Order: sequence, then structure tokens, then C-alpha cells
Amino acid sequence: MTDLVAQALAALRQKDFAGARAAMTAFATENQLEFQHYLIKGLAEIALQDWMAARDTFTEASEIFPHQPQVWLNLGVAEENLGDLDDAAESLEQSLDLKAEQGDVCGNLSNVYRKLGRFEDAERMAHRAYELGAPKGQSLNSLGLALMKQGKFEAAERTFQEALRHDATDAHIPANIANCYVDQLKFEAAWPFFAKARALSNDATIRRDEGMARLLAGQYAEGWKLYEARLELPNALRIIPNCPRYNGEPVAGKKILLLAEQGFGDTIMFCRYGKMLHDMKADICWVVQKPVKWLLDGNMPGTITAEGDPMPYADYYIPLLSLPNALQKPSPADAPTTPYLRVTTTAELPDAKTGKKKIGLVWAGSPTHERDHERSIPLEAFAPLFRKLNATFYSPFTGAGLEEITSGTPVIRLDQLITDFADTAAILQALDYLVTVDTATAHLAGALGIKTYLLLQYSPDWRWGTEGISTAWYPSITLLRQPKYGDWESVLNTLLDRLA
Repeated sequence: MTDLVAQALAALRQKDFAGARAAMTAFATENQLEFQHYLIKGLAEIALQDWMAARDTFTEASEIFPHQPQVWLNLGVAEENLGDLDDAAESLEQSLDLKAEQGDVCGNLSNVYRKLGRFEDAERMAHRAYELGAPKGQSLNSLGLALMKQGKFEAAERTFQEALRHDATDAHIPANIANCYVDQLKFEAAWPFFAKARALSNDATIRRDEGMARLLAGQYAEGWKLYEARLELPNALRIIPNCPRYNGEPVAGKKILLLAEQGFGDTIMFCRYGKMLHDMKADICWVVQKPVKWLLDGNMPGTITAEGDPMPYADYYIPLLSLPNALQKPSPADAPTTPYLRVTTTAELPDAKTGKKKIGLVWAGSPTHERDHERSIPLEAFAPLFRKLNATFYSPFTGAGLEEITSGTPVIRLDQLITDFADTAAILQALDYLVTVDTATAHLAGALGIKTYLLLQYSPDWRWGTEGISTAWYPSITLLRQPKYGDWESVLNTLLDRLA
């Protein structure tokens, strides 16, 4: 049986990771694994990106060998890649507790802290990684990302440039320089660095990011083509149908399956393109998130199915956000006009008084969103509106942010009235205005034609462009933009002037 261990070690050194795992799996059927055995098996699983298996291997190893820092490091790597960021942070911290002088662990922990929104901790840990001798390009890249997330753009640029001097072969470094320029709306400075990154690597993340930057800059045709790279990323689609992908073929008489992807707002925004396929004589069917199903049913052509229900037969499928590219309708000016959603009911709002404006307020998005720290606003920042406007305020959403409503906050919760987006639509129709950050509620209001003020961070999501107070996507929405990074006070002062 020791031959199997030698075989696994040799396979690991030759980068035959499947062979290494197979040999250790065979060895484990009749032997108790020692620390080295777990390490060989788990490292092979990490190399194969079988994150669940790696997590299981290193979790078992941590119970038997809790004083081995390598076990906790590799467990943290697996947990990070599975999206279990709190667990990953704990595992990496445990590795450092056992052995403090580990630059690679500090670098990994910096990246996990950044993903958790702990940007100052990420900055501190990246400095520590650099000081402990981690690869300079990697540690400086991590430091630049932590600085960029705090809006320290000049320092981030300098750090990324230094990282590039240390490692000119890592495509992610010039890509991060490009993204740093995009966050400052300096597109002409960004394009050469995207080109440099793409010359070094065909990485789908880099092409996706440039696609979003091109869309933000209004370069729609090129942007949509590059944005297709998102579908090459792991778990890009929740459902993979057993039929060919639609790429613009003639559709008359064909059954086309439209797939929801990403968030609720994306489904609401891009469902409008289904009508175009219907007008082309296609037979439409849909698979969408359950909370959106009843909203689309009756508004969109074809059969609406919720994710998790039996999937309908189709000749082709296409993800919703691929429709502008496939239909060769790249510009928002080419999109079907609003309103394209309607509901037949209007909610009765509690405490609604004659003569007082009824204003819906959405100040928070999902805390797991990568840029939620930029788009969400503390509820207390709206205090001037509460004091100065003759209005009743309502919260037409569910989930994160509602915990900020206290007994002294003049916002009436409506989450008890909401089971899906059809309920939210009925509430929005009862309002005089909606005031919202960039969430699904904004898309729903725009699709319904509700008067809306959308509060945008300095570098907004790609769909809102970089200037102006209007958007061709939703004519009923007024865009109020930060004049500089992090400046919500100016936005809220403008909002107060408009609502007064």
C-alpha cells in the first residue's frame, strides 16, 4: 500500500492531479490517513478545483491534526472558493495563530477580508503579506484592491503599478489598473490596460469586466460581445438546459427558452426582450426566479415556469442578458419601451393621509453584493427628508436594511404585505414617488412607469451610464449621481430640492 502513496506523490509532482487523488482514495480504503496523506489528497482536489471535496478532506484533517497550520490554510482556500467567507476567515486566522510568519496566508486572508467588506483589515493584512516575503506582485495586487475598495484611487494606482513592475506576467494586475481607472470614469486610460491584460490571458473575468466597462461608457455593441464572457465563469447559470444555445438563428415556429440569470433586477430589466422574440413568431417559454413568476405571468408572452419546477422542452435556450447581443439590439434606445409591466391591483397603504406625499424609500441592497458598500446608504442619512418634507415614508422591500428602522424612525414597514414582486408592484402603484438605491425595486418601478429617483454612486453599475439625469432604459426614472466618490450628502440635498 505504500506504493500507492509513492504513486500519489509522483503524480502530484507531475501535475497529474486526478491520478494523485485516485491513488490516495485507493490507499484510504484500507488505511488510516496520516497528515501527509490528507495533504496529498487535499492539494490534488484543490488543483482540480473540486472545492467541496477539498473542504471535506481538510475538515477531517483539522479534526485529527488541529495543530497543523497547513491544514487550516488549505481549508480556508477551499471555503473561500465555495463562498463560505466567514468560515474561510476563521480557518486562515487559525493558521496564523498556529504560525504567525506566513506571508501566503496573510495574502489569502487579505482577499477574504476584502470580499467580506473588511477593507481596512484587508489593507493591513496585505501589508503584512508583503513584509513577510509573500510574492511581491501578489501582495501588492491585494493591497491595491483593498485601497481601491476604500476609494483611495491614487494610492491604489501607484500600488498596482509597483505590482506590475514586480510581476509583468500576471494579467490580473493590468486588469485591476484598468478597473481602478473605470471606477474614476477614466475610460481612455483604462482601455490600454484591459488590452494588456487580454494579451496576457484569455481569462473570462477580464473580458467580462471590460465588457461592463464598455457598456458603462456607452460602447454597447462591443460591450455586449465582451460581456458574454460572464457565461464562461463557474456557476454562471443556475440551470443548463438540454438544448442548443440560441445565437440569432431564425426563430419562427421554434420554441425558445429564456433563462433568468443573476438577480431579480436583471430578470425584470431584460424580460422586455422576450416580446421581440414573440414578434418574430417564436414560441416563448421562461424559467425565472419564483418571486418574479407571477409578475411576468400575464405581462409576458408564453409559458412562465419557476426555477425548480419541471423544465419545459425547447429548441433553443438563451440567458436573458444575452438577448441584446443575439438580437443585434445593443443600445437601450433599441429596447422595447416602457411601461412593459402592469398589475391590476393597487395596495392600500397604512396611515396614508390626504395632502401628504406618499414616498417609498429603499436605502439598502443585498449585503452580499460586491459593491454594496458603495450603493447602500445608512437610513439615518435621510433624516433631513423626514424633517422637511410633508410626506409619509414607506419601505416597499424585504430583507437587509429594515433592521435600521427603529421606534423613532418615521418609515412604515411594508414587508408584511410582500410575498413576491407582484405585491411590490401593487405597492409601488400606490406611491407618489419611489426613492431608491440601485436595487431590483428600481427596475420594477421603471418597468411599471413609476416616478422614481434613483440614487447612484460615482461609478455606477454599467446600465446607468456616466452622465445625465435620464436613462433610455426607463424614462420615468430620474438619476441623481454622486459628484465625487462617497458623496451622498450632495445627492440627498438635490433629492430634497426636487421633492420639496
